[in-house]
Amino acid sequence: MSEHLAIPDSAVLQPRLVTDNAHLAQLCQRWRHLPALAMDTEFIRVDTFYPQLGLLQVCDGQGSYLLDPLVLSEWAAFRELLADRNILKVLHACSEDLLVFREYFDVMPGPLFDTQKAGAFLGMGYSISYQNLVRELLDIEVDKGETRSDWLRRPLSQQQLHYAALDVAYLPAMHQLMSVSLRERELLQPLLDEGEQMQVLALQTENEGDWDTLYLGMGAAWRLDRDQLAILRALAQWREQEARHLNIPRPWVARDSDLILLAQQAPVDAQTLRGLGDLSPAARKVDSETWLDLIREGQANPIPENAVPLGQPLDPAQRRLLKQCQAAVREVAASQRMASELLARKKQLTALIETASQDDWQWPEELGGWRRPLLEPVLLPLLESLRSSHASETAS
Repeated sequence: MSEHLAIPDSAVLQPRLVTDNAHLAQLCQRWRHLPALAMDTEFIRVDTFYPQLGLLQVCDGQGSYLLDPLVLSEWAAFRELLADRNILKVLHACSEDLLVFREYFDVMPGPLFDTQKAGAFLGMGYSISYQNLVRELLDIEVDKGETRSDWLRRPLSQQQLHYAALDVAYLPAMHQLMSVSLRERELLQPLLDEGEQMQVLALQTENEGDWDTLYLGMGAAWRLDRDQLAILRALAQWREQEARHLNIPRPWVARDSDLILLAQQAPVDAQTLRGLGDLSPAARKVDSETWLDLIREGQANPIPENAVPLGQPLDPAQRRLLKQCQAAVREVAASQRMASELLARKKQLTALIETASQDDWQWPEELGGWRRPLLEPVLLPLLESLRSSHASETAS
């Protein structure tokens, strides 16, 4: 281990609670000259659609700072830090954190160095926990006793403050170690590219224009015919709008199974709708005319011809092909000494097989970038057999 490795000392592990706007501004002024900052968030998202931020942690390698969003009100300087492309943001498993940054600060932090993703690139498992990563890289045990804590409660306990500081205190040292290995294997840029993709994914459902495809990802949507899918599309769009407007979880408006049932049965009047015995109590609280209007809206607007819901069970030939694709991915991953799920997960390969026989099929964007040169040479020949078989069936 390098003698210059930034293992946290007692000063770093001793959290400093920041509740004064002037103090935050001073810290931001200092941090803007650093090459990297470690960050984490503590939030609650139990009975709301949007996450409720309870604490924001920052470690600069010299100290761990806990920013209190329930007290602080002037965030302009911090927003500039988040957006500053000259400062690397080091986080662990930050998919949900990105949603918090987007919601509270209207900024996506970047560039990103996600230590969980870095672990996958380095063959340490696809979703290694922070606790296990610290143990493996630094031989230090981290207590996770406050994982389910109430971060909106004030005052925060000393145990909560200590736990929150630990969540960022070891990130600088791990970033330092992992960066060396990533550079040696020419994987640092792919990791940074992965961070960019994580930002894209975090923003996808924030664009109202994308809500008209939400229905395609619902588990049982493949069971519906095209007329029913058109109704489901209208129902899913409305539920998304309503959940956000009321700031409650989607199932509190209506469960997926409610929307599927309404699309299948397409009741034409309130009496028929009330007779649907399997509707949840939440769905029954919605005014009948609202549901009926949405059903009529769906019936009046057919879905596009190329709209194909995911999740339909694969036929025997497709299942065999999936196993072949998975085996090919594992071989490539082993040769690159990285987690196979990082290259392509089962869900992605299944979607690849489901759509590969379409006439306008193109290589999927989510398997593009650094992945494509590794995957295309081994997967495309396998997929071509499926496409050729489909073409023959169509011709006959």
